[in-house]
Order: sequence, then structure tokens, then C-alpha cells
Amino acid sequence: MPEASEYTDLIPEDAAHPFGNPTEEPDYSPDYREIVPELSMAGARLPLIPTLAEKHAIRRYVGLTCLTLLFAFLTAASIHTALTLLCRLLLQMRDSRAMESLPQNYNEIAAKYLNDSSVSSAITLVAFLCGNLIAFFTGCTLTRIKKADLFRTRGLSFLRVLCYIGAALWIQLTTSYLCDWLTGFLRRAGISVVQTEIHLGAPGMKLAVMALYTVLVAPVTEELLMRGFALKNLSRVSQRGGILLTAFLFGIMHRDPAQFLFAFPLGILLGYITVRHDSLLPAILVHMAVNASSLLQLCGKEYLPADTFRVVLMSASLSVLALGTVAAVYLFLTERLPDNTPYQSLRGGRVTLGSPLLWALIAANVGAAVYTGLF
Repeated sequence: MPEASEYTDLIPEDAAHPFGNPTEEPDYSPDYREIVPELSMAGARLPLIPTLAEKHAIRRYVGLTCLTLLFAFLTAASIHTALTLLCRLLLQMRDSRAMESLPQNYNEIAAKYLNDSSVSSAITLVAFLCGNLIAFFTGCTLTRIKKADLFRTRGLSFLRVLCYIGAALWIQLTTSYLCDWLTGFLRRAGISVVQTEIHLGAPGMKLAVMALYTVLVAPVTEELLMRGFALKNLSRVSQRGGILLTAFLFGIMHRDPAQFLFAFPLGILLGYITVRHDSLLPAILVHMAVNASSLLQLCGKEYLPADTFRVVLMSASLSVLALGTVAAVYLFLTERLPDNTPYQSLRGGRVTLGSPLLWALIAANVGAAVYTGLF
């Protein structure tokens, strides 16, 4: 272990990526001179302990990232609320013309009708499509992230994609077992657990809209926002820190404890493969596969006879458990997250956690989760 005195001012060989970390992917992180402009000067040095100005600059990018994610959340929620109210108003106007008087519980009837039809799914699709894309383009502009740089893609092969998908499905399966065990444990302890149930109804427009949202819109827009915009900005100091923090935010933004258990480890995998291949493409493909798997399971439960569904589910689970374990073990043995140098460690952690907007983002999502669970 080197003595502390050996960690003095750093003379970077590459001013854009001054830490010289061999475990990181070269050129993935944005130019560090956007945080410390003085690195452009000849003979510039980077001190072991970051200056106050450097800390402020780091927190500025963390704050802009969290503010953009808050903006995405609020924009999607606002659009969803506005479209829902508009649809209810139009439905009420139609029914008012058809009936002399509306029943006292009309609002409940209208809400159930919209939820059972394709309208509710279409509103969700439009709201999150607009919220995520508007935030993505706004955030990239504010932080000067070049959108073309998010799809450079190196070292990716078909077998690699299959391996990543296998590992992701294994994470999905094992965390679902863990969640079922925890739910049973809490219920035996007398603690009620609210579980959200989704019903597809008869095959038709609602299923088509849900499939479009689940398999295409959600994976693409979430990856643009989280592994594109957010991961790029949160990796300015450390790629390891960026991967872990983005995965954590990805988990809490699902606003459900069970979803967090799955989304956090999945987010680590998605963040790692994004950095590893310098591209959003593998993360989007893996995210699509995971969501498609969930939708197929939901369809099987809804449309297949109970005995047939159990057989199909057991066969699929055993296949994922066998092949996914091989993929997960292979990745665990051959790949690893980037390490931090002492210079990066002193610029991450406390500096990042000192951003008020980070805590505001966490509080907003935890609050939304509690509100949803109560109401």
C-alpha cells in the first residue's frame, strides 16, 4: 500500500481524463476539463484533495442530473394527470348527452372504464414517452452531452448480447423468488404487503398498447435517460460511482420495494455493459428482453389454462435458472466494475452526497411510493 505522501499533486498525461485509471474504459467519461478548466494549461496539476471550486463543479453536474430526472418525473406525472382529466371530461360529456342524469358513483364507473380499456395504457405510454424524451434532450443540452456519442458501440457481439440477456433474466428470476420469500415472511409476521396486480383483459387494443409501451417505449426512453444522460454525467469523476449511483436511482424511481430489489442489480448490469461497450445499444436490447419476458409471463397467466401455465412457467424458470446461472457466473468471473483511484475516491462519495438535489430526487420518489401504497 503506497504511503499517503506518495499521493501528492497529480500531473495528468491526458488532461481530458486526468486520473489515468487503467480499470476504466478509455474515453467514456466526459472531458474533465469541464469541471477543472485549469487542466487545459501547460503543466497543470490536480491536487489529491479537491478544491472548493472543483467540489462545486462536481455537485453542479450531479445537481443538473438529478434536476433533469425530477423534471422527467414531474413532466410525465403532469401529462398523465392532464390526459386522464381530459378523457374523463370527454367521457362525461358523452354520457351526459346519452343519459338524463349521471349516477352518483359515476366517477368510479368512469375510472374503471378507462382503466379496463386501452385508454389508460395509451395515456401512460404518451406521458412517459414525452416526459423521458423531453428530459433527455433538455438534460443533454444543459450538460453538453453529445447524443451521437451514446451509440459508438465497440466490442459487442451477438453471443455477448445473449450472455447479458441470460444474466438479466437470471437476476429477474432470483429476485422474484427473493421478493416472494420476503412477502411471505412479512405476512407471517403480521405485516400487510400491498402488491400491484395488472390485468390485461381480453386480447385486443389494450394488450397491443401495453406491449408497445413495455417492450419498446419504456426500454428505449428509460435507457436514453438513465444509461444515456444520467450515467454519462454521473461518471465524470468515476465510472464505478456513476454505475452504482445510476443503478440506485433507477431502482428507487420504480417507486416500489419489490421493483427496487430487481431494478438495482439489473441497473448495475445495464450500467456496466453501457460503459464496457461505450454504447446504449446493449442495455436497450437487454431491457427489451427483460420487459418482454415479464409481459409474456403476464399473458400466460391471463390467457392460458392454470395447469398449462404452471407447466410452461416451470419449464421457462428451469431454463433461465440453468442458462442464466452459467451466464451470470461467466460474467462474474471474467468481468468486474472499474476501481477508483484515491483521487477519484476523494471526489466521489461525500462530494456527490452533498448535492441537495440528489436528496430531493430520492425524497420525491420515496414520497411517491408511500403515497401510491397508501392511496
